[in-house]
Amino acid sequence: MAESQPTRRLHALLWILLAWAGVIFVRLVWLQVIHHDDLARMAQSQQSKTKEIPAMRGAILDRTGQPLAKSVPAESICVNPQKIPDASTAAALLAGILDLDRGKLEQRIASAKQRNSGFLWVKRKVFSEEADRLRSLKLDWVEFRPEVRRFYPHHQLAAHVVGTMGMASSEDTIEHGTAGIEASFDDDLAGIPGQAQVFTDVKQNPYDAVIARAPEPGANLTLTIDSNLQYDAEKALAKAMEKTHAERGSIVVMNPYTGEVLAMANAPTFDPNEAPKADEPEGARSNLSIATPFEPGSVFKTITLSAALETTNIRPDTMINCGNGRITLFGRVIHDHNSYAALTMSQVLEKSSNIGAIQIGLKVGDQRLWKYVTNFGFGHKTGIELPGESAGLVRRVKDWTPSSIGSVAMGHEVSATSLQLAVAGSIIANGGLKVKPQIVLARQRPGESVEKFTPEKPVKVIAPETAITMRQMMEGVV
Repeated sequence: MAESQPTRRLHALLWILLAWAGVIFVRLVWLQVIHHDDLARMAQSQQSKTKEIPAMRGAILDRTGQPLAKSVPAESICVNPQKIPDASTAAALLAGILDLDRGKLEQRIASAKQRNSGFLWVKRKVFSEEADRLRSLKLDWVEFRPEVRRFYPHHQLAAHVVGTMGMASSEDTIEHGTAGIEASFDDDLAGIPGQAQVFTDVKQNPYDAVIARAPEPGANLTLTIDSNLQYDAEKALAKAMEKTHAERGSIVVMNPYTGEVLAMANAPTFDPNEAPKADEPEGARSNLSIATPFEPGSVFKTITLSAALETTNIRPDTMINCGNGRITLFGRVIHDHNSYAALTMSQVLEKSSNIGAIQIGLKVGDQRLWKYVTNFGFGHKTGIELPGESAGLVRRVKDWTPSSIGSVAMGHEVSATSLQLAVAGSIIANGGLKVKPQIVLARQRPGESVEKFTPEKPVKVIAPETAITMRQMMEGVV
């Protein structure tokens, strides 16, 4: 019996439905079984993101426990460029409140709008005063995000020692040390960042978060610096520079027995709380005490005389021919500041006679003089725990000219840093022993006991008797 036309249509529809159901079933198997893991990972990546949680940075303290650097609450300002009605007006408003370059900010906003970006950092880690001024305007396209920023409560005090923080770019979320202790001990201070899993809806708006790993705070560092001595040193340096009309200067105060640096002052200086400015003096952020060597001049005569006491029969009362203030050395004529005929060794130091120092240097000889100069630490980095240290310059004897011994004997044709000179002076004060300068006293990691930094074993440079004799002669200079 032939099927009626309605029956054939019904059967055809049934086969179509069965085929469609089969396709759906195969698709479900493909999604739920074959590619389940891949799709689950894809969904998770779209619905949750891993965010890094910055660790609380450790504090930097002076030897008495006063904070020189610490982390304090702050806010960062960001905007949604797509909600900004007019880039020019917004840039003018934000730049005025946040002290930014209006033109550059307007370009950044316009560029973000063209990229259809819904997020743009404006200024990171501002203080509450700036944030509150902007918050009072109640702009729906401005967002405030809580962060932590570095604060230096004593501002310029020991700024070159403590150092500064910074980020490689405006898109970075974590600052790192860029100078001073902040840089050389960055790993200790920074701690270990944590991780959080942030869950978002279909519009990528976060609605929940789970901390996967808590951040570990950084270690606190105690420096050898004494804030009171540091203040006095900076004040004395400023006074001396004003009196002499000098453009730059440095002072290092060091314990000659332990190597602990109690003060390290530099001028010009800066406030590490503030970003570099166009009108900032050149070199204001350079630690001159360790980074900028100079010809030491007359203070170097202590090295020449120490070498003579060690290697010749010259003694404090030995008469030195000063040639009436003039000497010809291998065709080079050198004059003294006074026309002394003859002076004792002690008087050569007391009156700072260049000719006397040259005559003593000639008695020592170039090889032996070079040996004592380098043994006193010149031409080598001291190894202090600060970045950017210079070794200064002490040329090898084979590179000297015939008259170089005369120059070196009175502190010329060599260069040294203020710290190297402090180390050399400490050798004479410490009975002939050289100690390595130290800037960090102790480190304390969270939950652990204080770890004290042990000074290195002193190295003998001159005999104790030589050091005593030099101290006695130096008293006459003062």
